[in-house]
Formats: sequence, structure tokens, C-alpha cells
Amino acid sequence: MVPRLRRAGVLRASRYGYAGNLIGTLAKTALQIRPLLNAPERARYFESVIALSKLASNARALYDEIVKILGSRRDCVLKTLLVILNNQFYQGWVADPSQPSWSPRRYTTEEYVDGASLIFSIYASLFPITDECCNHVDIAAITTDAVVYERLLLAAVRLTKFKDAETQIDGLPYQATLEGETVTISSIDPDIERSVRLGYIQSDNQAIIRIHRFRNSNPPMSMSDFLDMGFERDAFPGLLELAEKPVRRYRMMLPTAPEIFSIFAGDQMFREEVESLLLLDVNNFGNVSDLIADVNEHVTTTDIFKFQRYFTFLSGVYQRALARIEDEAERTFLTFTSTVFVMSHDNLFMQMMLIFRSEAKVRSLIDLMKMTISTGHIDLQYRPLIDLGGYYVIAPQVLAASNLVRNTIVANGLRPIALGPEDQMVNAVIDALKSAGFKVESGVELRAGGLDFELDIVAWRDGHLFFFECKNAYHPCSPHEMRNSYDHIKVGRDQLDKRRRVFSETTHKSQLLKKHGWAVDPSAEVHTGIVTANRIFHGAALNGHPVRQAHELINVLTMGKLSGEERSLSIWAGSEFHALDLVTYLEGDSIAAKQLAALDPTDWEVAMGYRRLTLATYVLDPLKLQGIMEASYPAVEHA
Repeated sequence: MVPRLRRAGVLRASRYGYAGNLIGTLAKTALQIRPLLNAPERARYFESVIALSKLASNARALYDEIVKILGSRRDCVLKTLLVILNNQFYQGWVADPSQPSWSPRRYTTEEYVDGASLIFSIYASLFPITDECCNHVDIAAITTDAVVYERLLLAAVRLTKFKDAETQIDGLPYQATLEGETVTISSIDPDIERSVRLGYIQSDNQAIIRIHRFRNSNPPMSMSDFLDMGFERDAFPGLLELAEKPVRRYRMMLPTAPEIFSIFAGDQMFREEVESLLLLDVNNFGNVSDLIADVNEHVTTTDIFKFQRYFTFLSGVYQRALARIEDEAERTFLTFTSTVFVMSHDNLFMQMMLIFRSEAKVRSLIDLMKMTISTGHIDLQYRPLIDLGGYYVIAPQVLAASNLVRNTIVANGLRPIALGPEDQMVNAVIDALKSAGFKVESGVELRAGGLDFELDIVAWRDGHLFFFECKNAYHPCSPHEMRNSYDHIKVGRDQLDKRRRVFSETTHKSQLLKKHGWAVDPSAEVHTGIVTANRIFHGAALNGHPVRQAHELINVLTMGKLSGEERSLSIWAGSEFHALDLVTYLEGDSIAAKQLAALDPTDWEVAMGYRRLTLATYVLDPLKLQGIMEASYPAVEHA
């Protein structure tokens, strides 16, 4: 019963108009039958609901502020918000996390997009969505009313943090505690939050490494350079005209320059597109070229890059034209009236046909990209064509800056297609185990101990028997998505609980070894591990089953080194790999444990009126990590 309540989010105050008293009362009633709950974590969950419900009235105040502003600017607020976001992305907004939570500088562009997405959802709950919703911008936002939109976005961003907290206590191993006027969200096991932070840090580092190498390898021209060169040579004459009615704005005249579309139809990639591909490569286990693949029956990842290229080009054309205007007031005015597009369905279809020349492809591509504004969970970076009925409204720079291939796959539930018929991560781990001298079998079906098993990977070497469950979830970008990764590793935990219990018995172990034809001692020690494609939860352990990221596991098996610019650190106990090196990596004083030890606690606080919402999290101390690693592993000079 309780797991179903949590999965469905039944006790979220945000579902009931932020009625904290109602939710708190329900949770208190549940706690009155504490002996019947059967598990301490269920009681802890209701206690967390009660604690978080104390913030619901403050969240309601933020919601009411949003509603009030939307009501006073119903006809112009949505397009104005998109202009503000679009400009943030184009100008390269840099957040300052040291700022207080009421400061606009505190938050990232992605957090502002989350806030704006929530505003769109709230708007849809108040007013009908029509083609007239985005006809106008709020010119007063340029001058006197700029602070109103600042307040609107800040209220929405803080409200998303409350909703994230609800997601964390419902769908993740987190709890809420109340002390005074502060509600703190923390992982029940501190290593869970440490592993989440470590995972994001490692993913970012891997992306930086790939892009750094790429930029030092004679990369292709960027779209930005292409546009600069074109404007210097006046290569795009007549592409824009200054229209005066119904409002003064720049207007694109693409029908007069159809040759422009050849830029988007070619398969040659611009620098930004290759860098987006390298971001996908962070959790890839094949060649980078493997990422150029089918997304569905009609659309490939290359098609999505071309679609994105088109709007990157359009955005750049407008922004460069605006940059030539010396009068700041005029430039700002035209930024608001020109840089967010409203296109009819037919017009967008026609433009896409000039690029792709396939009706089936274009219709499928538009279906993947379009978003209907609703009261449910929406994200402007996942479905960037906002469908108003007969028109789409598009913030081109928001679209251009999105990890659109990844977001499209996630938003449309296309992960199984993207993985293909074989999981390359599983194959890569199997190959690494074999190269390290293990006997290996995968996809093993066996009945033992009265249970039917399908084992992802079984490996043996030097008197040690390993069971690995492999989970290839996409890299999560929010608590909402993180539930997917956590659900995967929970399944792995439950599977490995059974494997460890059954195959720790010599009889069943002998049965397994005999099935594989392995003439080895059945007294082998049993070890388990959950192997993940993404790095979130790397270093955590569930019921004693360590979670390890596949790339690092493969490195331990095949290279045994932590690479640095001038020298590396050897992580094997000796000059060659032995099974005990893997045992240490999984169960002992492992690399992951040392990495987690370099994360120091910190609090991330959001003011919610007179109350506060705090996330108990961790930050990496790079010097501390370096010291721990250098004290633990011998250095190996590069040849």
C-alpha cells in the first residue's frame, strides 16, 4: 500500500492546491497505526510527509504570486517569458551559487527553464490555450515592469524546488526533517547523496575532457563562425526585413533565399553538433559513430541535429542583426519583438520539407518535438515546439542550447530503440572480464533453490564468483528523472539479494558451475555488483550490493590506472591484475569509497517566505581527493 502511494505521489501537497494541513493530517493518521506499517522506512516516509507539509503554505504563497502575475498579463506573459529565457541562453548566463536564494544570479538557465515550464503548466490550468496566447510581448518588461518578471521566475524556480523535494521523498531514498522553521531534505544513507553529487561531477568532467580533446584536434567550423563570416561578406542579403506592422520587428524572408536550406540538408556537422554528440558519448560504450542512429522508424539522430542547426542559424541571424543596432533602447525593443518565433503549422512544415524532402520524416520529427501546454509535467527543453493549436511558438536559442537528441529520446520513451538490439554496455563489461582472465557467461537461465533465474553476467577467477546485474538507464537531469535510475538499481538489488542467498549454498553453486562446464572449486566466494551506464549512484551500495559505473569498472579490469596529465596512479595491488583487485574495488577500500570521502557536507538553502527548504548535500574538495588518491596508490610516470 505505502509503496503504491509513493509511486503515485498521492501525498504530495502540490496535487491539492498545496493544502499542507490536509496532507499532514493524513500522514499523522497513518502513523497512528505504526505497528501495522511493518517497516521503519514506511513510518519514516510519513514523518517526512508531515515535515514537508509545513512548507506547503509557503509554497502556496509562491503559487498565488504566480497566479496573480499571470492574471494581470494573460495576453503577453508567455511570449515575454520565452524572450527572457531565449536571451539568457544567447548571452551565456552564468549562475553564481554563492548568492542568496532570492537573488536572480543564484540560478542556472536550466533552473529558469524548469521554472518557466511550471509557469506554462499553471497558465494552462487557468486559461485556455489558443493561438492568441503568444501574439504579444510585454513591452513594459523592458523598462518599468522588468522586476515583475524577475519576481515571477524566482517564485516559479523556488516552487520547483518544493516539488523536487516531494519527488525526492516519494521516489528516492530521501527524508524530510523539521527543525524550527527549516525543512531539510537529506538522503537516508549519506552515501546516496554523495554518490549522486559524485556522479554529476564525474559526468561533467568526462564531457569537459572530450570537448577539450576535440577542440585541440582541428575541429570543423562552428555555426557561430559561419554566421560571422557570412555577415562580414554580406552573404545573407535580404534575409531579414524590418516590418512596422502589427508591431515593429525583424521578419525572416526565407522564401526569397531557398538556397539557404542547403546548409541544413547536408550531413557535414558543425562544431556545436559534434560537441553535442560528445556529450552523448559520456555514457556510450561503442564508437562515437554508433551515436548516429535511428531514433524511430523515420528519424535519425542526424535529423535532429539538422533540425537544431536550422534554428541555431535563425537565432544567430536575428542576434547578429540586433547587435548592429547602436541605440540600446531600439535594440532591446526589437529583441523582445523579434527573437521568439510564432510559426503556423503549415509554414513550419514547408520549411522542414525544404530540408528533409520527406513528408513522413518531417511529420515524425515535428511530432517528436511538439509540446502541448498542459497542467501535467512539461519541459520546454524537451519538446521545444510549443503547440498553440494552429501555430507553434519557438524560442530558437533555448532549442539550440538543448541536448536535443538525448531529450527527445527521453521525452518520447525511445530509450529501448536508442540502445538497439544488444546492450553495448553489457558487451563491453563482458569483454573486459574476459580480457582480465575471467570465465564469463551472460544471459544465463537457470532454476535453483526453487527460483527461476536469468543472470546478466556470471564471472569466475581465482576462487571468486561474481554476479553482476547491468542497468543501462539514461543520465538523469532532475530528481524526476533520477527515479528511473534508482528504480533500475533497486531491481538489481532485489535480483542480487536472491542470487546471493541461493548461490552462497555450495549445492546451487555447483549446479551453476556445472551448467557452464567450469571445472572449478565450488567453494568460491560469492560477490555481487550493480553495474550502471550512467554515473549517478556510483559508489553507493544497496543491501551490500555495490553500485559501480561501467566505464570505471572496465578501467579497473583492463588498465588499472587513474590517468593524469603527467603521471598516473596504479590501482592494482601488483603489476598485474588479480581477482582480489576486483574484490577490493567492489567491497574493500575501493576507489569509489575514497572518492566519496573527498566530498564535504554543505547545505543548499531556498527561502520560502519565513521558512526555509534546505538540501543537505556535498561538494567535492579537489585537493582533498588528490591527497587521498596519491596517498593510496603509487605513481606511474608516463612513458
